[in-house]
Amino acid sequence: MTADPHSGFVVAAYLVALAVIAGMIVATLADYASLKKRLERLAARTGRGFDAGPK
Repeated sequence: MTADPHSGFVVAAYLVALAVIAGMIVATLADYASLKKRLERLAARTGRGFDAGPK
């Protein structure tokens, strides 16, 4: 590390940004999995698959 007195703040800012972006990615993947399960339940209930066209 350099002797810059602000380098600690810069590193902390990058770590916070990394944590926020990682959290957003995890939240997006969790939401995707939840919506996929709900769509599968809906498809099973209505008897239509994901790729079924309009009836």
